[in-house]
Amino acid sequence: MYYKSVIRSIQYYKVNAVIKALILSDFLIWSSYQLIAPIFAIFVTDRIQASIEIVGITAAIYLVTRSIMEIPVSIIIDKSKSERDDLFTALVGTLIAAGVYISYIFITEVWQLYMLQVILGLGAGLAFPGWSALFTHHIDRKAAGFEWSLYDVTLGIGMAATAALGGFIADKFGFNTLFFIVGAFVACGSLILLAIRHKIIDDKPKK
Repeated sequence: MYYKSVIRSIQYYKVNAVIKALILSDFLIWSSYQLIAPIFAIFVTDRIQASIEIVGITAAIYLVTRSIMEIPVSIIIDKSKSERDDLFTALVGTLIAAGVYISYIFITEVWQLYMLQVILGLGAGLAFPGWSALFTHHIDRKAAGFEWSLYDVTLGIGMAATAALGGFIADKFGFNTLFFIVGAFVACGSLILLAIRHKIIDDKPKK
């Protein structure tokens, strides 16, 4: 009977279109990312004959670049009264990430991998503040816990479903096919944001 209560609770809440689009966008993006996350180290050591140490360095480069990027981007978009800059940074940052995933197909040297990690960090540093600002502005204050939970559960299910699938695709069709699929789906996730461009407001809600 518990699951029936859960379903009734979900039906009780009416999630607005912007939140639905943001959740669907991140669902595609993070589910796609999970296709490569468990086997990325194998890709690096196999494609460019790199050491495990280099795999760790690549992760650090991405995280440091993203962390450095996020604060100034968030400060800039907070100064604007319009949400258009939020949407713009989220869209452009995600498209940059999509381009990086496809570009992994062509790398042969460690420096190329490092460069792509920097670009990926820049893209994530652009996308995250804009996406978060949009979600925060449009969330239903009376159902904030539910909508954040819906977001987390949706992403969790998507990532769980793709965690093992990436290894299967890479084994059967190769890494090039896998990264092309990831890039394509991340691009689709970014384009979903265009569906809410007419629902973006020119004056952000006051805190």
